[in-house]
Amino acid sequence: MKTLIEDATIVAFKDGRHTTMNNAVLMFEDDAIRYVGDAYAGDVDHKIDGRGKLVLPGFVNTHVHVTDTAFTRGWMEDWTGHGTNVTGLYQVLPAVRGAIGAQDEFAGAECGFAELLLSGCTTVVELGFDFEMLEGGDIAHTRKIADIAGAMGLRCYVGPRYRSGRWSLGNNGKVQYHWYPDRGRSRMDDCIKFCREYDGRFNGRLKTMLAPGQVDTCEPDMLRETRTRANESGLSIQLHAGQSPTEYRSIKERHGCTTIEYLNDAGLLGRDFIIGHGMFLSDDGDVDRCSAKELSILQESGTSIAHLPWVKARQGSFMNSFAKYRAAGINMCLGTDTYPFDMVAEMRCAATLCKIAEKRTAVGSAEDIFAAATSAGALALGRPDLGRLAEGCKADIVLMDITRPHAVPMRDPLKFVVFSASASDVDTVIVDGQTIVENRTIKTMDLPAALSRLNEASRRVWARVHL
Repeated sequence: MKTLIEDATIVAFKDGRHTTMNNAVLMFEDDAIRYVGDAYAGDVDHKIDGRGKLVLPGFVNTHVHVTDTAFTRGWMEDWTGHGTNVTGLYQVLPAVRGAIGAQDEFAGAECGFAELLLSGCTTVVELGFDFEMLEGGDIAHTRKIADIAGAMGLRCYVGPRYRSGRWSLGNNGKVQYHWYPDRGRSRMDDCIKFCREYDGRFNGRLKTMLAPGQVDTCEPDMLRETRTRANESGLSIQLHAGQSPTEYRSIKERHGCTTIEYLNDAGLLGRDFIIGHGMFLSDDGDVDRCSAKELSILQESGTSIAHLPWVKARQGSFMNSFAKYRAAGINMCLGTDTYPFDMVAEMRCAATLCKIAEKRTAVGSAEDIFAAATSAGALALGRPDLGRLAEGCKADIVLMDITRPHAVPMRDPLKFVVFSASASDVDTVIVDGQTIVENRTIKTMDLPAALSRLNEASRRVWARVHL
């Protein structure tokens, strides 16, 4: 079926960058974009009135955790203890996750995916958990979560995590490591088997990813085998690294090298590899403290970094900086990590914090940040057919309402999206040519019923949390 969006302001992709076209049209046929331009004279089966709408590529959210986020909200903010970042990451999170059962995970996933769609995300990378959860690392839970995303119409990369051991916070405020008896091999095998079986389901919208847990909880042999399996299968990889100074120092003490050197020695770096967070790849988190050799290793390998600004900003820290990584030629994409699952807000946070870090207004530009949320995320996933509105790309399209007071007048659409828009401006979301959200209503689920299930689950989970 041919569908024409007409008389719209369209953020198209031309000559390697996003550019605005006024009073333009976009035609997609089935799941692919066939034309973007000033006028289309051919026959179509359906028309969408684009007046008062800003037409964007769907956001590519490269790092989320949908199964626990709803339950950690309200626990993680304003926490006091041995230190904000250390206590939250190493004590509070494990305690809450350990109280979440399978049905609670599914309720969280339903509403998490709904929130992502309503903020304009058409592609998301969901990174699940292992033995942290109440009932352990049952891969059957991952299958169910993948099916939920697929049934809702999302384009989703599912990466169930595995690792050699876990961490916790001791009474002395120091991080302790607890290694699994089999060093996590059985979980790793289950995850790889799932990835091979599920990759490509839901007409290709459901993809899988290898996801070793955190750089400091994965031994070198596990990382080397991950690279071998990725090369054999063609699956991409994402790993949490650069989350805290504690992690960086642990790698230094245990392995005698920096985090980047550790990843490079394990052979993990590559165009199919994403570092989740990437904030503390030096002791103090300043990219200028990384050696020129380390930055060159990242750049030459084609490794991407998924920048997740808000989760760290609310703990009192920020990346120093997004602009420095980009200047080093490193592909910077964007994700929300946890709450809120709002890529519009995440873009604003990323831009603002970059300017604060650099003390310059010219960095963290709307164009750079918008690219991180769209085409750069697609590049990180090896998908040049996503994150852009151009002929031959997937019909993953977002329509924003730009008739509201905060949108009028609009001099620069990209600056509007990054610095003024809100998720509530998202009116329509199309994934793979199918309209999933229309008039801010998700057509593929009963959202009120899902919210009711989540409220019920929260009462169960919170009653089990002990800190």
